[in-house]
Parts: sequence; structure tokens; C-alpha cells
Amino acid sequence: MSPEADDTLARQLRALRREYLSDSAQRVGELRGLLARLANGERAVLRELSQAFHKLAGSGGSYGFPLVSTRSREGEQLANRLAAGAAPIADADQASLRSCVDAIALAFTEALSALDRESSG
Repeated sequence: MSPEADDTLARQLRALRREYLSDSAQRVGELRGLLARLANGERAVLRELSQAFHKLAGSGGSYGFPLVSTRSREGEQLANRLAAGAAPIADADQASLRSCVDAIALAFTEALSALDRESSG
């Protein structure tokens, strides 16, 4: 592949990655909305939460954001564990899920900053 083609491909990939990150606030907002429903006693929302984490784990990896993927997978595992149990969701478990979402939000922020540095340098 020619250097020009490499540059074009690199620009296109950066644009795709930036587009993915541009929706990150919405994705995090959806997770926070699911957490709010859980806090209101909707235990069944754990399955939706697990699926949302699962999608982010896959897409984060596909777009080259391993920290988004890792943090999402941690949330998915926790949501699955909680969904498998019958006990009420403890405050500590809800706090752990919120921490997972906060870590995902931070991972998105860091990924965008890294992409900005890559683009300018």
C-alpha cells in the first residue's frame, strides 16, 4: 500500500473512531438511566444493563478502545452475577455498578483525548 493510501486509511479510521466516541455521552446516559431504574426497584433491568454493558464491551474492542471494553465487561459480569441471584440488590452492589459506569465514562473521555492528541501530532 502506498504512503498516501496509508494516510487516507488512517484518517478514515480516526474519523470512524471519533464518530463512535461522539455518541459516548448518550451511551453513558443510557447506562445511568438503567441504574436509576434499578435504584427504583426494577430488578428485571439487570438483564438490560448486562446487555448494554455487553454491547459496549464488544464495540469498544472493535473500535480499538480496550479500556472501554474492559470496564464494560466488568459491569456486564457484575450485572449477570446480580441477575442470577434472588437476594435484593444491596446498596454496595448498586454503588459498584455506578462505579463501573463512571469508569466507562472516564475511559471514553480518555479515549477521546488520546484520539485528539493522535490527530494533532
